[in-house]
Amino acid sequence: MKLVIFGCGKIAKRIARSCLLVDNIDLVGFASKDIEKARAYAEEFGCRDHGDYDHFLNSDVDGVYIATYNKSHFELIRQCLEHHKNVICEKPMLFSVEQTKEAFELARKNDVLLMEALKSVFLPSIIKVKEMIADKTIGDIKEIYAAFMRSGDHPEDHWINDLQTGGAFKDLGSYCVGTINYLLDKEAKIVTIADDRTDERAETTCHCLLDYDGIAGKVSVSNSIDGDTKLSVTGSNGFIEIENFWKNGKGSYECDEERHEFNEELISDFYYELKHFADLVDNKRKESAIMSEEASLNIIKITDWRNNQ
Repeated sequence: MKLVIFGCGKIAKRIARSCLLVDNIDLVGFASKDIEKARAYAEEFGCRDHGDYDHFLNSDVDGVYIATYNKSHFELIRQCLEHHKNVICEKPMLFSVEQTKEAFELARKNDVLLMEALKSVFLPSIIKVKEMIADKTIGDIKEIYAAFMRSGDHPEDHWINDLQTGGAFKDLGSYCVGTINYLLDKEAKIVTIADDRTDERAETTCHCLLDYDGIAGKVSVSNSIDGDTKLSVTGSNGFIEIENFWKNGKGSYECDEERHEFNEELISDFYYELKHFADLVDNKRKESAIMSEEASLNIIKITDWRNNQ
């Protein structure tokens, strides 16, 4: 699969390094409004092409990884799909139920694949936890807690403060909500949400309690204060924990008061979602069974809760 990365921010380099590890991805180049930056990125990663977005929309590339700022996602997704390019878009992919439905309908209309890049649900460590839940390794599941809390200093005009496309809950909460959704394979209902959002600025910290048909889902996120950065699954006979769950292969669990460690092979944190996407494109599949339209909708229904009441 010929793949181009749209966007030349810090995350694009991490994605590119992982692309080079996937045997069926040919990283063709980088696209950006800043052509010189795209050139520099292409040279750094040994790519043969660079340019603006239109340059690649009208090329023979098979797929596009959208890694631009949140505000640009919807328009770039639309353009890519209308040019019959398969799209994987960095989380949070879109910012409302309506946008998400429209994008997936456009993908179907143009017979191409659209997938949200939520890397955590493809990691071997998270897949192992899902298997442990199914096997009742720690008994019946009572609660799952997912937290991503880290301090940051963002200027007022930073995209993270945008009321529509920014905010800690949509940005970091997508990892937490999406991972719990995947592990339980259930749709959540909101019990309560508390945040520091104002009429002028998106939330920097948010705490959320969800109900998964009697199983409690707890989410804590922040882009302004340091706190928990872990996944914790509590069962009737023990618990499972993974620190930095969105990028870690190591974890531990306790069952019947015995402690165990596990260490799943981790090629890179972006490798597994990229491999999944490339395999789907190669096999001409039009939807991921893991990050499907339903999966993306079940995340945005929670993270865009203010507009879904």
